[in-house]
Amino acid sequence: MKKISLLGFGASALVLLTLTACGGSTAASQESASAQASETAAATPTPAKQYTNEELVGLAGQVKEADGTSRAVVSGQELAAQYEPVLVLKKATIEPSECANLGTLGVYEPIDGATSAGTTRSKTGAFITSLALTSGVEAGKLQASLDKSESQIEACKKVTLSAEGDTMTLTTEKIDGVGNVPGTVAMKTLMVMPDGKAGAIYSAHAIKDGILIFATASSNDAASGGPEAAGALMDQAAALIK
Repeated sequence: MKKISLLGFGASALVLLTLTACGGSTAASQESASAQASETAAATPTPAKQYTNEELVGLAGQVKEADGTSRAVVSGQELAAQYEPVLVLKKATIEPSECANLGTLGVYEPIDGATSAGTTRSKTGAFITSLALTSGVEAGKLQASLDKSESQIEACKKVTLSAEGDTMTLTTEKIDGVGNVPGTVAMKTLMVMPDGKAGAIYSAHAIKDGILIFATASSNDAASGGPEAAGALMDQAAALIK
């Protein structure tokens, strides 16, 4: 890789994550199925609903901006495609290697066989925010995705991306206070370019009634209010899931 590539790809990713919106307006974590049986007779819990793409689109379409307008909605491959410019960073040498999926950058990761829908990335105050809803698979798969995100907070707390002598760093920490959805897992990642420019990415995950909710808020590292911006989306989505 040429030296200019990391700088160029990194700058593009930083702009996408912290400066550029892609579109305009238009419950508790799942419990383990292996819980011990009660000595008294009890009804078998009803499995969580698995939502279709169309149902998720309907939910995402009800998410509102502060002025009451609706956000633009995408689903399936279109949802994941919003983050393709960031994924070019995988061409760099990434350490530790288990962090090569760049999950701490707030990139939506599809689940095989799942349904999905969410909002386009939109400007909310100083932040670019987004929401993704995933369902259509067994609760265990949603929980595995949530657990993976949580494990990366520690495993990927310091990541370096290197090419031709240039180095970009990602520093991640677990944070609290991102919305009020029980079982929320949230993190903050500081992305520092080789030239010193930096951006902050806040992301949160939670499961409610068969839907994995994923919200992000990103801006330059000096902006305040990221946890609140992501948390507002988490709470709004959770309230829509009946």
